[in-house]
Amino acid sequence: MAAGSSFEAGTMTRPRFTSLSQAVEAYYEDLRQFIRRRTGSSSLAEDVVQETWIRANATSTALPDNPRAYLYRMAGNLAVDHVRRHQVWERVQRCAEGEPGDGTAAQEAELVGQAPDPLESVISQQELLALNAAVRELPDRCREVFLLYRGHGLTMREIAVQLSISSKTVEKHIARAMLHCRTRLREVGRGL
Repeated sequence: MAAGSSFEAGTMTRPRFTSLSQAVEAYYEDLRQFIRRRTGSSSLAEDVVQETWIRANATSTALPDNPRAYLYRMAGNLAVDHVRRHQVWERVQRCAEGEPGDGTAAQEAELVGQAPDPLESVISQQELLALNAAVRELPDRCREVFLLYRGHGLTMREIAVQLSISSKTVEKHIARAMLHCRTRLREVGRGL
């Protein structure tokens, strides 16, 4: 058998990657299908896998022994986080739109019960100030793309269409913005 073959002693070996982001690229379609099956949303799956790539590209963690399993876990966690944020946002909107006597008080009590402790509030305020400063430091187009993505919840494809730029350009702007924001958060002592 020739050197560099993917078969050794009759068994298939795992692909070798030099970075976690390279592994995301290799498993991109598998990850996208996995998240689509879990969430029922193709656009969410696309966004989650792209965010997985962005995080994989930004990490300084050593390449795990099983990059595929690691990436499936990472993408699954990102999907869960997205769904939770969406559910909380829906509850907030229902409270804001509610009328007296329709359960709004119960909804408000539920939201209050989820309030963080005072120390966590101070930390969150520091993070928010650092993030606001980081976003203001971004180049204009990068900031615009990032705010459409994170602030308005548009998909990368929707941003590309709205701004008449390629999806790859949108992805690069978001990656740049997220890396910059993470750097600023690390500077205020938040290890992300």
